[in-house]
Amino acid sequence: MANGGHGHDHGHDHGHDHGHGHGHGRSHHGAHPGAWTFFKRWFADPRAMGSLVPSSASLRRMISHGIVCGPDEVVVEFGGGTGAVTRAILEAGVPAERIWSIELDSELAGFLAGLYPDVHVIHGDCRKVESMLPPELIGKVGTVVLGIPMVLLPLELQRDIVATMTRIMVPGRGFLHYTFCFGSPLDRPKLGITGKRLGWTPLNVPPASVWRYAAAANV
Repeated sequence: MANGGHGHDHGHDHGHDHGHGHGHGRSHHGAHPGAWTFFKRWFADPRAMGSLVPSSASLRRMISHGIVCGPDEVVVEFGGGTGAVTRAILEAGVPAERIWSIELDSELAGFLAGLYPDVHVIHGDCRKVESMLPPELIGKVGTVVLGIPMVLLPLELQRDIVATMTRIMVPGRGFLHYTFCFGSPLDRPKLGITGKRLGWTPLNVPPASVWRYAAAANV
């Protein structure tokens, strides 16, 4: 749960920035308005999307319970997709204007910006997030939710993403990563991080876990 208010390119702005990232979704109310968009993008690039089915309500609940966001902090999402994880952050009580979602796929970024116009949606590479966030928010990110299929990325790219998250977060905080892997999707010793599984759900398709990771000294 968020504290003090619950709890792949870029830009800044209120409402929505025109941005870039990857993820999965459904609307804040009702069934999957983004399902067709999700499936189209999955067929175009299944490795980038990670799963054939958008994230489930049970997975959203696990993510929501892991969100930490203090009264002067924001939450950043790497891989906004069609908004399922964005919805989980909202369900944790984080106001839309304190959510920054980075989406690399331009079609998904446009869809997400239309679905949640008060969320800061940035089309871009998450590794450049420091140039997208207002300077005063660097070090004020309470949680990063990582929706990119990291297990498919080369180790050096994983290191870049982990280092980027560490630089923007509140010192000592961890990031959340949901995965369809049986074990940890990240090689903790090689990335200099520690982590633990927060939960697993068989109700997602495929079954999914949520992990919290942090720099080795912080967990």
